[in-house]
Amino acid sequence: MSSIWKEPTSKSAFILSWFSVILTLIFATIGIVYYILVGSVLCLVFGLENCVDLFSSIVVLWRFYAPGHITKEREKILKRRELRASMAISLVLILLGFGVIATSSYDIAMGPVTNQIEMNVVIYIAGFSVFIFGTLTIFKFHYASALSSESLYKDGICSLIGTILASALFVNTIIIKSKPDIWWLDPFVAMVCGFAALFIGIHSLYIGWKQQRVPICSLSWWMMSRGGNSATNTSNNNNNNSKNNNDDGSDNNNEPGMSPKASDLEMTESNSGGGLESATNLSGEIV
Repeated sequence: MSSIWKEPTSKSAFILSWFSVILTLIFATIGIVYYILVGSVLCLVFGLENCVDLFSSIVVLWRFYAPGHITKEREKILKRRELRASMAISLVLILLGFGVIATSSYDIAMGPVTNQIEMNVVIYIAGFSVFIFGTLTIFKFHYASALSSESLYKDGICSLIGTILASALFVNTIIIKSKPDIWWLDPFVAMVCGFAALFIGIHSLYIGWKQQRVPICSLSWWMMSRGGNSATNTSNNNNNNSKNNNDDGSDNNNEPGMSPKASDLEMTESNSGGGLESATNLSGEIV
């Protein structure tokens, strides 16, 4: 257990992602089903947030997908997925922001909840999810730092937003039971989280597109798959050397990490050094 925390590997992140996928799927189902049965708007917000968080967890699962033994070659292939996973989760954050803003606005329009049984169920669901997703958030941020994974870090942000929403739902529902007049507090907190997610997602996409020159509008970049044929890759690298130096200059095995400034310095050094490492840019990423 200590090695899982102190020395996490790509395999550890893979297992964590599976846990995250399963748990978010369960809670999303509970929230939506309970909304269908009793019409709880609060549970609808909770369920939809978990649906979006599920997408983020699936992206990270693809990023660290390693069901068997991890070899050095497999590790390189997984690292080459990092940038696309990071950009994909930025899109998920934008989707999360719009979703939370929309559902919290709907919550405000519906008015206060008066059904005491419904409120008790919400308290139980929210209280349990605070513990679950709070734990996932801690592990994701720790693994993201240890593995230098921006995609896992952004997935941690998604889980953090879910934890904040669940905490607000838990605390505010208890307060509302004694002071119904402040029922608007929970959707207000949710709306703040929604705008925060929206800002983080848009800002990350803008940095990737404008500063790091990531071709996020290119379908071929998202779907690129050239395998692990080193001879073919070397030939392609040599043929596209001058173009890649002008476009990006970063190495496939070392895509931009969580620190854009550090990544810019690395790309500058790579361009000045020349050679095969600077010959492969982001659009030639191997999966």
